[in-house]
Amino acid sequence: MKPNSLTIIIPSHNEEGNIVACINKIPEFKWKTEIIVVDDGTDKTAELAQELSEKRKNLKVLHFNERLGQGGAFLKALDIAQGDIIVTLDADYTVDPSEIEKIITPIFNDEVDFVNTSRLIYPVEKGAMTFSHKIGNKFFTLLTSLVIKKYLTDVFCGTKAFKRDLLKGKLTEKKWPALDMIFEAKKNKLRFVEIPIHYKARKSGKSKVSTFKTGLMHIKDISDKIKRYYF
Repeated sequence: MKPNSLTIIIPSHNEEGNIVACINKIPEFKWKTEIIVVDDGTDKTAELAQELSEKRKNLKVLHFNERLGQGGAFLKALDIAQGDIIVTLDADYTVDPSEIEKIITPIFNDEVDFVNTSRLIYPVEKGAMTFSHKIGNKFFTLLTSLVIKKYLTDVFCGTKAFKRDLLKGKLTEKKWPALDMIFEAKKNKLRFVEIPIHYKARKSGKSKVSTFKTGLMHIKDISDKIKRYYF
């Protein structure tokens, strides 16, 4: 049956300076839409999102006092999501929500099952990504492309979209879920495309990504996924 509903999942950790702009820039869609913000921070992110939900009735806010990780927060929302199509969006407002429609339209048209997005096709706004993050991203993107035998240009963008029923129950990563989505999409033979998006510098707060620590984690992550993928 053709999909006709959408869930936008926004994992968040201490993004009180960005969450209002992020939610307010989400446009109205022709499909039935719900927005789920999942916050595990200690600032006013959840409170500010909850205030917006009084006017935006399709907005749900989940707050947890324990640190879930981006993937853990995403999985909490996925458990209750009702939309036929899931799109993930970072709360830091580095990807403009106005770009969501071009990402999800190929899925609603039943042309693909999974959309990976790339921040590295268009020029990246100054200050949006450090040099070390770009190098690390290119390395892991090349490695992932070789493993799954599909050319990609960016594996770590937090904005991705997929048919809910095709991946729900198959995703398990609780820290950084981007690679998990890509490997499972390929493993389950989903029709798969990459779409370029614009990437801008965050207006408030600092990135949660530590180049060295996150890089080591991704090496282990890819190693584990290779074992699962091939064995």
